[in-house]
Amino acid sequence: MAALRADAEAGIRIAIFSSGMQTGRMGLMYNKKGGSGMKRRMITVKNVWKKAVALGTAAVLAASLAGCGTADTSGGAGTAGGESAADAGSTEQTVQQEQPAEESGEAVTLKAFTMGNEPASGMDTFYEQLDALTVKDLGIKVRFDFIPWGDEKNKINLNIASGEYDLYVGGNFSDYKVMATKNAFLDLKPLLSEVPDLVAHYSVVSDKTLESCEIGGKLYGIPQFGKATDSVAANEGFMYREDLRKSWGLPEINSLETMEQYMYKAKDEYPESSVVMDSRIWSCVWNILAAGKYLELDSYMNTPYTVVSIDDPYTVLDRTQTPEYKTMLEYMEKWYKDGIIDHDILASSANEGNKISELVKADKKVTTTNSPAWSLTATVNEISKTNPEWEMGWYDYGFGKAPVYLPSVSNSTCISINPKCKEPVKALQFIEKAHTDQDYYDLLRWGVEGENYSREEGKITTAGIDAANIKPSWTGLVDGYMEEEVPSQNAYWQEQMDATRVTPEEFSPLDGFIFDASSLSSETAALESVKAQYMTPLLCGVTQDRNGDYENVLAQLDKAGIQKYIEEMQRQLTAFKEKKS
Repeated sequence: MAALRADAEAGIRIAIFSSGMQTGRMGLMYNKKGGSGMKRRMITVKNVWKKAVALGTAAVLAASLAGCGTADTSGGAGTAGGESAADAGSTEQTVQQEQPAEESGEAVTLKAFTMGNEPASGMDTFYEQLDALTVKDLGIKVRFDFIPWGDEKNKINLNIASGEYDLYVGGNFSDYKVMATKNAFLDLKPLLSEVPDLVAHYSVVSDKTLESCEIGGKLYGIPQFGKATDSVAANEGFMYREDLRKSWGLPEINSLETMEQYMYKAKDEYPESSVVMDSRIWSCVWNILAAGKYLELDSYMNTPYTVVSIDDPYTVLDRTQTPEYKTMLEYMEKWYKDGIIDHDILASSANEGNKISELVKADKKVTTTNSPAWSLTATVNEISKTNPEWEMGWYDYGFGKAPVYLPSVSNSTCISINPKCKEPVKALQFIEKAHTDQDYYDLLRWGVEGENYSREEGKITTAGIDAANIKPSWTGLVDGYMEEEVPSQNAYWQEQMDATRVTPEEFSPLDGFIFDASSLSSETAALESVKAQYMTPLLCGVTQDRNGDYENVLAQLDKAGIQKYIEEMQRQLTAFKEKKS
């Protein structure tokens, strides 16, 4: 808590999260620095799309802009100011513009936070290069701080609720929708005329791309923009040691049963670390058992209570009443009792990816369960340098089990602006540059060339770079239309990624649907309490009476207002269907 308070006092605040992959076929113009000057370069999206790296909708990459009104002449951090979310303004928004940077001659400092650890190489050279772009183009500077993965949702929510910052992260990793309906964010629609290149960028697939992100007719955030990849490896899956599977004489991992066999063998051979350390394990088993029968109405982390059938996508179902849910609970109970699931699982965070990756690299653990393949590529590349004989295998939980839709941006993570932000236009223009100017993108995405990445025959690579200086997505920025494919340095891993390639051609029937829970504030709070107190332990297998605890969860959900919650969701989904017709 003390560390978090110190972070708040330091004033770091902007976050850019990646999610919501889209695709399109058109040419994009961007600036590319080369030689002694700038040159124009044409990218044909149709050609690049076929080679897209598997970035995925589950991308969890973040950066956030804040402190828009702070002047900085020395390169140091200024102080942001604002109001609490509860006092962020009425339904009528006001935008303050006090002494623009052009008039004062001072560079405005946008303070930022991003997920993960600060690279070992530091940020000095990075800031020199970033300042050279932003001061000249926008009259601003941007400074980042790093928040380790683990309790990121609570930290983001605390930053938003404090009201002390000008730009915020929202979306699947925060209570963005709830905050938006409480006037914590500025409606950005009136400002879009100031960023025509950004609007054009988001119109690659459809003129309604940004419109699909609106809540109640207002655009409270700019979504991270990715490209629909041609690989299902964007989904979560099970990473394992293929060389060990072979030496252990186990069958190919292509099902829940074969995955389970490997997990039990791993427990015996690697007893020093638990096989499962992530409390989200239940979602993996659910996805395998569901076998593509259902679609999510939101992130399962935000709404674990409801789904829809793929055959009837406009009828809300109670997930807890499905046969797959009950079977999943049986596996969780069994795995916990057998020591597959860490017995301290309830004390772990909802995201143990970094810790697990370090254990895998140190040969102390031989599995990951809750990561998309794209997020593991850096780990695999490091392993290929130190242990080239290891074959890292991949079992995608969803591959081949359901239609693959072009992911939506409507439920992606977003960058939002405080209604009291003094320089909202400049904040938005920085976001525009990050998504449309290749020099900005490469620096924000990869870091400093020569320190954090290099180029071989014009292609970005991390080969030859000290692992401590490599950070997957330097500031959390990922944009599929600005991205270059970076093949894995592990040939076996790349072979598996290539084997899962498909071509998504249509959007989900739920594309553009955003559930507005503002009328259910008391029910939502009560349901969250039930989830934390009763539901999560059961989902992790922590139970002495599975059937009894399951019935208690149902009773507690009913008491908290789950039926009213489902009825309101159904009402909105029906209205959404009618509007589409």
